[in-house]
Amino acid sequence: MKLDVDFRIGTCSWADKSLLSSEWYPKNCQKGRERLRYYSSFFDTVEADSFFYALPGPSAIYSWIAATPPEFLFNVKAHALFTNHFVSTRNLPLWCRAKLGEKTMRVTLKHLDKKTRRQLLEEYRSLLSILKSTKRLGYVLFQFSPYTRFDERWLVYMKRIREMLPSYHIAIEVRHVSWFSEKAKDRFLGLLTEENMAYVAVDEPALSWTIPNDWYVTASWGSIVRFHGRNAAGWSKGATVQEKYKYKYTLKELELWRDLALSMALPKRVFIMFNNCYKDYAVQNALSMKRLFGLTKDDTLPLQISLLEALKEAEDDEIKGRELR
Repeated sequence: MKLDVDFRIGTCSWADKSLLSSEWYPKNCQKGRERLRYYSSFFDTVEADSFFYALPGPSAIYSWIAATPPEFLFNVKAHALFTNHFVSTRNLPLWCRAKLGEKTMRVTLKHLDKKTRRQLLEEYRSLLSILKSTKRLGYVLFQFSPYTRFDERWLVYMKRIREMLPSYHIAIEVRHVSWFSEKAKDRFLGLLTEENMAYVAVDEPALSWTIPNDWYVTASWGSIVRFHGRNAAGWSKGATVQEKYKYKYTLKELELWRDLALSMALPKRVFIMFNNCYKDYAVQNALSMKRLFGLTKDDTLPLQISLLEALKEAEDDEIKGRELR
């Protein structure tokens, strides 16, 4: 299969607890650097979601770079405060916590004064610059909270993001269907196109509030698809993170996205990222997708995975058949 597009396929984490408990990593991969080195022997990109929860130190980022090949790209998820999420003050830098007081509480960006916001952004930007200057940065993901509904002020805020990070590849993921109402859709996608920011297409459960899984190309530098799984029952209120992402895609489901990608006029680089982080589901699906695109370095391992998936699908079909009888 000849590909004119640079398809980068990976997962949205390489060290979440569920993956570590799945035994996907060999027993001799006990340290973070060893795991990342092992992960990068299969994939050429990953999302660094740790930025969302707390800002890592520069030494951690340099260790990531040292553990991976020169062409490996890190995609950074914006800190939760920058995407309208609540954050515990325990996860903020010490200097920021000192300004908010000793009491632990949940805050959003509006709880910080302008000077503190600027300082926090500058610290975040300095960390991004390490990856950018070493040519290891793929995109910066701003994934807005599900309760962030369409409003003009958020369009203004997105323009502000571009002003704050003028030379970065920015990706925007919205999570509420209001962004695709009749009055909102063209305004939203038009802004992303104007600012050369990538719209993030998603594969996720079709619920009353979730966005459609349509794929729009709004940036000249690249495009992103993120797979969250289709476990609708797991997205109920009060469900755990593992319940939410407990979904393994079938080969048929992945083939539909592969075929769509090959039929579209896409920019020079496309990221296909799996966020169904339950045990090793994300890495197995990502390996399968690489095989569907003909991007695997070793034909043996993906073929084994494919056969195992086929056997598992056959077992599932047989179980469903018995239940219906």
